[in-house]
Amino acid sequence: MKTTPSTTNGQTPDATAVLCDLAALGFDGIAQAIRHARQQTGLEPRELGMRLGLPPEAIVLWEQGSFIPRTNHLLCLGQVLAEHQSPPPRRPWMPDSD
Repeated sequence: MKTTPSTTNGQTPDATAVLCDLAALGFDGIAQAIRHARQQTGLEPRELGMRLGLPPEAIVLWEQGSFIPRTNHLLCLGQVLAEHQSPPPRRPWMPDSD
């Protein structure tokens, strides 16, 4: 079951709601979510680890479900991944919005 993070102002997901949603996923769900989000940004475990101040092995262990990130690491992970989101691909048949 996929849930949508709650928002406090219609723009930014509430951190508590996001963490609760993640907790509901369990170890495997969190691992898959982290791996999917990292792959969507194009960041390698080494680069993501550097940005979080962690060894790349920590990222790999999170993605394997061997360990779950601490709350502070989850929040930092969300910030780093949000900063590196790639824009959606431009569809050649759709006109520019500007």
